[in-house]
Amino acid sequence: MSALGPDSIPVPGSADGALPPPQLDDLRIALRPPELPAPAPHDALTAAHRVMDLLHAERYRDAMVLAEHFAERTRTQSGPTTARDRLELLRVRLLASVLVGSGEPCEQAAAELVTHLRRSGHRAQAAATATVLLESGPSWRREARTAALGTAAQAPKPSGRRRGERTQVTAELLAVVRGMQSPALRGHTDRAGGESDPSLHWGQADPRSEVRLLRAALEALPTVKDQLLGDPEPLLMVRLAQALEAVGDPAAATTLALDVLERMDEGPEAAADPQRARTSANALLARTLGEAHPVLASHHAVDALLSLRTVDDPPLRIGLITDLLQALMRAELPVHASFTAGRLLSLQRTLRRDAHRTAPLLAVAAQRISAERYDAAWVPLEQARLIARQERDRRAGMEAARLAASIHERTDDARAQLVELRQVAASAHWLADDLATSGPERSRMVLTELQAQSLVMRRAMDLEETTLALSAAAQVERRTRPDGGRPVLPAELLWDHRVDALVGRFITLGAAAGRGEEDVDPDDVEQCRREALQAIDAMPAGHDARARYWAAYLDERHAALLAERGEREQAQKAARRAHRGWLAIDAQEDAQRVAQLVDRLAGN
Repeated sequence: MSALGPDSIPVPGSADGALPPPQLDDLRIALRPPELPAPAPHDALTAAHRVMDLLHAERYRDAMVLAEHFAERTRTQSGPTTARDRLELLRVRLLASVLVGSGEPCEQAAAELVTHLRRSGHRAQAAATATVLLESGPSWRREARTAALGTAAQAPKPSGRRRGERTQVTAELLAVVRGMQSPALRGHTDRAGGESDPSLHWGQADPRSEVRLLRAALEALPTVKDQLLGDPEPLLMVRLAQALEAVGDPAAATTLALDVLERMDEGPEAAADPQRARTSANALLARTLGEAHPVLASHHAVDALLSLRTVDDPPLRIGLITDLLQALMRAELPVHASFTAGRLLSLQRTLRRDAHRTAPLLAVAAQRISAERYDAAWVPLEQARLIARQERDRRAGMEAARLAASIHERTDDARAQLVELRQVAASAHWLADDLATSGPERSRMVLTELQAQSLVMRRAMDLEETTLALSAAAQVERRTRPDGGRPVLPAELLWDHRVDALVGRFITLGAAAGRGEEDVDPDDVEQCRREALQAIDAMPAGHDARARYWAAYLDERHAALLAERGEREQAQKAARRAHRGWLAIDAQEDAQRVAQLVDRLAGN
């Protein structure tokens, strides 16, 4: 039968040419816990950094208290604070007030942000910001509108401007300001007095909408740059890269992230980077380069971790170490991977939410499996499986089942492996049909389901579990039927899986008939063979060679089945057809095997 089916664990890639792996000394430094307590902020910019770090760590109220303190301090005290630095502080203060969910502080934060822009001479940006905030929800409507209009007493009037006159805002400026706004602010509704929904964090916006919005912002940016306080280009670029990754375009995301790093190396943006654009770009590259260039990906992960030495952000830190471990395994660096896995297993305990622990636990389990430490792998694996059940996380549960199946395969426990493979297939089926699953993700889930069902069919055949084998074949047949709606995988791949399932069903029924199982009619076996032949003949254009392979394989299995029944003459005819088929595609080893069968059947 075909070799289709998922590998038990990810196949490690080769090293990236002459690029050396990260030095172990750098790795040890990168994997240390953060230097705590973190240095106390001393100005508006370092406070903005710290507030953003607290928000990423989901410490919303701590972030709010710090932001309010420094906003008041920079408001009442004279000092060297620049308009740009205070703007960064007021932006993160507004975000903190939204995530805490307080009504009046939201209004005040929005008003002060807009007022600061207007007083610093950026009236158009102030008006655009107020407009975008009003689009986001009603909770700050009065304050933001008042601040946007302004009065002569609040700010100097440009020559010719009448008191209270509205500032004209172009569509290009609105596009840029919308892109600059945090995704957490879009669609905000008032939750006055209540705690913020803990699930409201980065990455919750629809990535397809984010791609459109951010592309529009970057296209409009050159025409309005002189109207803006600060340069938002690195932030817009890294957010677009993240959105492109989320919609399944890692190549474009990688290119943008590399552009972000190159641009920030050429300018002063690295110093004024409260959104961690540089760290985000390195983190993205650690993910998107992990498959093809794992050594390079590991360097980006280490760079990102080294930039977080004084940052107490466990979700970001643990996520980066998880990506680092996966890259090191793909790069076949067992010493580096073993050390990283040990640190990750320890550091993941610092995460506040159990839902964040499944990915690192599963990564550690995968490393233990690759090192053939199966008993050690079960501990993090079962911890991740328990959390996945409690959180109803089907993706994590599916990955746990896949790793468990790998352990059982390596320890020759076919029945236990069958149980886990059925769980993988069921989870992938559910996720593929979930309306919340994106298009690219649905394609991956359908492929995972087909591959898992293919393995279920094979293991069930080995264990003579006829019902399970036929059920798995039927699941594949339903998912790959030609009239199954809009295809999410290439036609040739769906066809190959369909033929694989129909050939498997023929072999399963033939073996069951040979064992004398009840409810198995020899006529059904022949009908299955004909259906498999029909499916082979329905090959997509350009796949004649694959179809000839399947036809030869089916003839060989048919010959073996007829020989077991004692139908030697018919078996010889089928064997000769198979022999000609293997020779036609230059499969000499297969042809030689069938030639021996022909000789045995002929009594030679």
